[in-house]
Amino acid sequence: MRAGRERASGGIPRLTGRGWGFLVVAANLLALAYGLQRPELLPAAVIAAAAPLIALLVVAAARPRVRVTRHLDPVVATEGEPVRVGVLVSGRARSAEWVERVPMTPGYAGPGQLLEVRAGRPRSLGYRYWPAHRGLVSVGPLLIEDRDPFALAVRVTDTIAVATQLVVPEVVPLSPGPVPDPSAESGPRTTRSRERAADDVVTREYRQGDALRRVHWRVSARQGELMVRQDEPQAGPRARVLLDSQRAGHPDLARPAAAPPTGSRTFEWSVRMTAAVATHLAERGYAVDLQTPTARPTGAPRGDGPVGELLGELAILPLADREPLPTASAAPGSVPIVAIASSPDDATLRWMLAQRSAGALGVALLVRSASTAADDPGALAVEAAFAAADWNVVTVPVGTPPDAAWLALIGQQPELTGAEALAARVAASSAASSSTASSSLGRARG
Repeated sequence: MRAGRERASGGIPRLTGRGWGFLVVAANLLALAYGLQRPELLPAAVIAAAAPLIALLVVAAARPRVRVTRHLDPVVATEGEPVRVGVLVSGRARSAEWVERVPMTPGYAGPGQLLEVRAGRPRSLGYRYWPAHRGLVSVGPLLIEDRDPFALAVRVTDTIAVATQLVVPEVVPLSPGPVPDPSAESGPRTTRSRERAADDVVTREYRQGDALRRVHWRVSARQGELMVRQDEPQAGPRARVLLDSQRAGHPDLARPAAAPPTGSRTFEWSVRMTAAVATHLAERGYAVDLQTPTARPTGAPRGDGPVGELLGELAILPLADREPLPTASAAPGSVPIVAIASSPDDATLRWMLAQRSAGALGVALLVRSASTAADDPGALAVEAAFAAADWNVVTVPVGTPPDAAWLALIGQQPELTGAEALAARVAASSAASSSTASSSLGRARG
């Protein structure tokens, strides 16, 4: 991905702290020269006052005129993974210091040294940054800080050019879990093939901005309203993933420790879990359909991989206010359903339950916020509703690794790496030692 801008926006030259210090010294020397009748101090006062003024003129005369071209690798970034940025600066500029704005703490890359740029001799610089959050982020602009040789004055030039990059949620590999591989589905293949007839497509209501070519006229006539294809018909078994994207369904939204970009740790965890589940199912041969109770962004950039379009939607999916729920239609045949939510209200809960056909697999992952107790009546009621409808349901605290949450649905623990296993043994040993010490102290006191 490349971005450029022909001209830079030069700032106004200003004095640095050292430059202002020279002016203060000049004023004091001038006061002493007249107060103590010491005329020999006047030349020093003039030099101290003239130095920062000359520095301002030097910096003002050396206005950079540059073009910036930026290359991002990879073009589509993943939350938390490094991105290599190469910046080519051409045009004319003196040797200066550079700083680049990037979407990570502390908000910039650098500072670094930019060598003199002349016609026919562009300069390149590079760095890495780690995008902290999903979404469409801006990399840049490049700021060039031009100082005089004594650092008495500075001009900060904003090169204006920025590159927009899509940051998709982190995709964590999942172990084989509650949803079997398509080859393990019951029933002969001819039966499954009949389930994928031409009219057997996932549809939703028409929304402003949808292309008319995606309208499914036969389903629209049957429903009595315009319906558009959610996904084009595909060969292979289907799976449906439900994600609660309503503000009311995430009670930690207003907490000061909540996570950006939406301000809800439970929703951000749900988005990452959805990305992991969708990728896991797609890699096993399922055509994955994402459903949300709120309108999803249209025209989202596409990510990489078998569910690139879905990852692009998840990257910019916001939390939305409550709105009329879309029509809930049960997935045809034996399509497995995976629901991911935190505290869905009654209407959303019914909408999710209605997505599952009789006899189909239903899986529900509920994430509990840090402020919600494990025995919270509302959370227990939601879990009980899924269980009563014969869904496989589990509730996990926010921050649980996606693979651990996925395996919790079948009552298993993820396999630990060597380092993780060693850390677990050390922690267990420390806990045992503390327990033994406490028991010994209790006996001694007794």
